[in-house]
Amino acid sequence: MFRTLVLATALLGLAACQGGSGGGGGQASSEIAAVNAEFQAAFNRGDPQAMAALYSEDAVILAPGAPWLEGRAAVAQVWQNVLGQGVRDLDLETVDLEVQRSSATELGRFTLTVPDGQGGRRTLPGKYVVHWKRDPNGAWRLHWDIWNDSPPQG
Repeated sequence: MFRTLVLATALLGLAACQGGSGGGGGQASSEIAAVNAEFQAAFNRGDPQAMAALYSEDAVILAPGAPWLEGRAAVAQVWQNVLGQGVRDLDLETVDLEVQRSSATELGRFTLTVPDGQGGRRTLPGKYVVHWKRDPNGAWRLHWDIWNDSPPQG
């Protein structure tokens, strides 16, 4: 009986952990993709407040070369600083998404353009991990966000 209960619990857990390359768990995957599209659009129009609104109230952001930052105000400031450095043209790609009930973990890649220091621009590839949480209203919010650049491909 105990073994059956353990097996049933494990199977339920596996069913709840929907994941896969570039996808995730049905409705959750679609909802997170929609938030990513909102985030990308806000970035590309230069709106750090709209970007910060997509994070949880107690979000943690771990930006390259920056201290541990918490809360939406800090998130907005990070994105204001990034945009203020002339970073543009964000393109996000979800590589993997694992959903567990009211949280999810996303692995992804991005590209953006940065000033090259000579009056032009260059494309910068990177990678990221986002831990998502549902808020009390059921909306998916970025909760922990960390990213860094990748070596240039060539």
